[in-house]
Parts: sequence; C-alpha cells; structure tokens
Amino acid sequence: MIAAGSGNALEFYDFAVFASLTPVISQLFFPSGDPLAAILSTFALYGVGFIMRPAGAILFGWLADRRGRKISLAFAVLLMGLTTVLIGIMPTYPQAGILAPVLLCVARLLQGLSVGGEFGTSASFLVEHAPRHRRGLYGSFAFFSSTLGSVIGTVVVLIMTVSMSSDALNSWGWRLPFLLSFPLLAIGLYLRFRIAESPEFEEIKAENARAKSPLRTLFTQHWRAFLTVIGICVGFSIASATLQAFVLTYIRTVTGMPAVPALSTVVIATTVGIFLVLVFGHLADRYSRRSILVFACVLTVALPVPSLLIIGLGGFVPALVGQLILWIPVAAFGGAIPVLFAELFPARVRASGFGIGYGFGSALFAGTAPFVATLLIERTGSSVSPAWYMMAAGAITLVVVIVAVNGQRPQARETGQLAEGVA
Repeated sequence: MIAAGSGNALEFYDFAVFASLTPVISQLFFPSGDPLAAILSTFALYGVGFIMRPAGAILFGWLADRRGRKISLAFAVLLMGLTTVLIGIMPTYPQAGILAPVLLCVARLLQGLSVGGEFGTSASFLVEHAPRHRRGLYGSFAFFSSTLGSVIGTVVVLIMTVSMSSDALNSWGWRLPFLLSFPLLAIGLYLRFRIAESPEFEEIKAENARAKSPLRTLFTQHWRAFLTVIGICVGFSIASATLQAFVLTYIRTVTGMPAVPALSTVVIATTVGIFLVLVFGHLADRYSRRSILVFACVLTVALPVPSLLIIGLGGFVPALVGQLILWIPVAAFGGAIPVLFAELFPARVRASGFGIGYGFGSALFAGTAPFVATLLIERTGSSVSPAWYMMAAGAITLVVVIVAVNGQRPQARETGQLAEGVA
C-alpha cells in the first residue's frame, strides 16, 4: 500500500504546490498588467497537465496490462519525480523570456503523462492485492495517498510563506517545494522496484490470457464501462478539482484572507478529508458502491452553494467550515470510485480501462474546473457561481450512477461481474 501510494503522493504533492503557488508563478512566468489574466493563464497551464493524461493512461495502461503493474508504476513515478525537480531549477520569464513558459509547459505535459498512467494502475494494483471483502478500503488508499500528497505540498508552501519574506519567496523560495520532491522520488522508486507483482496479473500471465491489444479489447468489448467511468468523473472531477485547486485562491481573492491563515484552513480541511476517504472506502465494502456514489452525487448538488456562502462570510472559521462541507461528497467519491472503476473491467484490460477512462474524465473536467470557476465569477459577478457548475456536474453523475452502476452488495460480486452488468 505504501509503495503504490508513494507515487500518488508525489504527483499530487506537485499539483498542490503548483496550485498553492499560483499567485507567485503567474507573476514569474506570465507577466501581465492584468493580474486576473495572469492567474487565468496559470490555471490554463494547470490544465495542460491534464491534457496528457489520456496519452499517459494509454501508454502506461498498455505497459501495465502487457508487462505488469510493477514496471508501469516504477516508470510513472520516475517520470513524475524528474519533471518536478526540473520545474524547481528552470529559469523564469525575466531570466529566459518566452523560453521560461515554454519549459514550464513541457514539464507540465510530462507530468500529465505520468499522472495519466499512475492513478489507474496504482488503484488497480491495490484492489488486486486486497482481500475481496476489503477492496473498497484498499482501493480508497489510492485517493487517500494522493490527498496526503496534497496536504504535504500545502504544508510545505505554508512553511515557506511563514518563514520567508515575500521578496525571498518570489525570487528563489518558490523553487524549494519542487526540489523537495526528490526524497519522495527516491523512496517511491526504491519501494516500487521491490514490491511483488499483482496476484491477478500473475494469474492471467500464467494462463497466457493477457490481451494482445488492450486498447482494442477495451473499445470493442468494454466501451460501455469506459463511458460509465467518464460519466462518473464529471461530478467527481469537477467537485474535487474545484475544492483542491481553486478554493484557496477563492478564499484569498473573495474574502481577502492573508496567505497564512488561508493555507492553514486548507491544510486542516484536507487532513480531515484524508480520513473521510478511508471511512467511505470502508463503507463501500459494507454497502454497495452504488449507494455511496448516490450519496456523493446528492451532496454535490445540495452543498456547494451553502459551502461558498459560508466561506464568503470571511474569517478563519467560516473558511474552514465551508471546505469541510465540500469534503464530505468529495471524500465519498474518493472512497468508492477506485474499487468501482477497477471492478468495471476484467484484469486483462483493467489498468487500461480504468486509466484511460479516468484520464479522459480528468482532462475534460478536472483540468478545466479552476479556469471555469474563475471565469464564471468574472463573467457573472457572483462569488457563488462556481457552485452552479458543481451542482450541474453532480446531477449528471447521479443519472449515470442510477442508470449504469449495479447496486448489488460488493461481497457477492466476482471479478468482472460488474463490467458484465454494465454491458
């Protein structure tokens, strides 16, 4: 679990650092007389990291389904670690001109490639190692570890903000959080080269049952399951990305809260969210995956407006309470989705099906969520307008879950049966 989770932690550590440092990065790489334009440019670049996710899912999913989960996980964490360190040493716009944002874009593309292959493979790996009655809990560790990476990244930025002057942070301090990813890279790479291969992959390998072309098998035999993954990603990706990548900027710009208390509320809320994910992973084992997802969708429709209104009151406590409210549906999604997505596909195409579906869903909805949320506020003049986007997404996913997901108890389900039920 630690070996599989280390890569997720590393990758989402970087995304949290990038999101937390958006005001600094926007000035260093996208100089503009309009601060909003600079932030939008940075959020657009944040989305660039998602564009490559489907390509990464195809590449690393093929590797995982043909050669093994272990080798795919090792190469994914290596690519992510190296590109994160690259961001920490690259020149800024005043130093290199247009080359600086180009290099940043290339690094983000490579990181997106890595993330695209990481989450689906690691979650599949965890589910395949789990006892059948604990698949939900094991699978939820994939989202738990990614959220843990977000907490670590935010804490590092918070420490830098408290301990450094603004001039030091803007000139060289912003590089340190990216360079500190190297220890995570070393640990993750070491563990992943030493882990045992997935038992289910070893079984299909021994039986010579591996798909010759996982991609073709996926889209000819399991395309309905693939579309189900994308449909569920609508609500999950938009709610999760808005909460984890946009809310900090929202708190600081809408309420005017200083950086340190704003980051502190994010750290506390996200830490609570980590353990909620494991709780819902356990509940996904006790009840049906469908029940947990319906619960998540209903709350995604009901809670965004109250959450943003509470945050808009201003102050530390309202900001914290508003985030905790949003974490309930996001944690429910995060607890149930890994095991559900893994069970939608048979082992021979599981990494590809999970990874590619999740990669497309993330690219389309998570990568654009902060940009859309910022744009909605600018165009409508309403500070709660991002809530409308989350509510619409939750309603769409609710329909998908009711129509396409089997509601039987997970203990009675055998591998591949859920995929057959969807088909």
